[in-house]
Amino acid sequence: MSPAPARTHPTMHIIPCDTCGYDSPLDDCPHCSARPGDSPIGSPESNLGKRIGLGLSALPKGFALLLTTGGVKRFLVPPVLLTSLAFAFLFFHAWGLIQQVLDAANLNNPSALDLEEGWIRDAAAWLIETGTAVVAGYTAGFFTFLVLFALLSFYTFSILYEALAGPFLDQIQGRFEKRWFGKDPRDTIQRPDELSVTRCAVITTSQLFLGALIFFLWETPSTWLKLLAIPLPLLLTALLHRSFGRWLIWVVRTEAGTVWVSIKAALLAGLALVLLSPLHFIPVVGSFLFGFLAGFPTAITLLDIPFSRRQWSTAQRIAFIRNNFLPVTAFGAICGLLFIIPILGPLVMVPSASVGGLWLICRLDKTSLRPKAPANTTR
Repeated sequence: MSPAPARTHPTMHIIPCDTCGYDSPLDDCPHCSARPGDSPIGSPESNLGKRIGLGLSALPKGFALLLTTGGVKRFLVPPVLLTSLAFAFLFFHAWGLIQQVLDAANLNNPSALDLEEGWIRDAAAWLIETGTAVVAGYTAGFFTFLVLFALLSFYTFSILYEALAGPFLDQIQGRFEKRWFGKDPRDTIQRPDELSVTRCAVITTSQLFLGALIFFLWETPSTWLKLLAIPLPLLLTALLHRSFGRWLIWVVRTEAGTVWVSIKAALLAGLALVLLSPLHFIPVVGSFLFGFLAGFPTAITLLDIPFSRRQWSTAQRIAFIRNNFLPVTAFGAICGLLFIIPILGPLVMVPSASVGGLWLICRLDKTSLRPKAPANTTR
């Protein structure tokens, strides 16, 4: 039986396993050598042609894994709901501001009409006096606003979705790695193990529930003060219970890193949407160029989630992409083609690229990231 892996500090140098990519100084990896027989992760591929084929198939593979694997699709619901709620809030808030502008307009004063005497002035005065002009103004304003907001959402929904999806994609990747390797290697290496996962979940849920009760029962005019009361029981428990506190710090630090990866992907997508929009005016190929150039950097950025799970250094991440440039380029190109479809495209592409990218990293050769052992030395 392989020895238990040592817990790794984030600043330590990682020696990636050639298969799973997690820290494995020994050739017999303690994380994936005993993986289940039905695991889709086999020996890493070193042949260039086959590696390019893996890059081309990674996105459909990720989509198929999401569809056929139970217990993971529910993690995609929260970011979609949160994004939809955010856009609903923006819609009603923006329309409220426009209503204030329409209310401020003096539509109820016929004497303000600068028209000559005649039937046109009489008709306009009748429209104002009966309120028809007000209704028409609100109706036209609403539909104009609805069209403009729909066009804006058409291209920006994916940006907010990507920014919110990171922590949920991280959880999905953990579920897949547990199925592929028999356990989640990151938890084995990094997670403080004084308390079980179940106990940490029970403590967190109970304390957040207590915070929610305080929020609803506390009678104070300050909404912000009530909001601050929600995490208060959880923070007090973390201070008094050191083992739980260490676990909570690890979770917050880990998920904060994942959120930052998502924000970087969203910023890249947003910048691409703004700078590359003129490509749509190029006949025939313009939309395809736009999708490729906008979706490619987004997909590559999503590889940072599995890179971060493995604690690879920046140099190791760059070396991996450099050594697998053509397969990674093929992966980004396929993601870019799907990115062309507004809203639906990114909704499918982002989680599929996340899972497909994780699968691709496991399937590509990582021998070059391991130090070369002396010829006369047995590891």
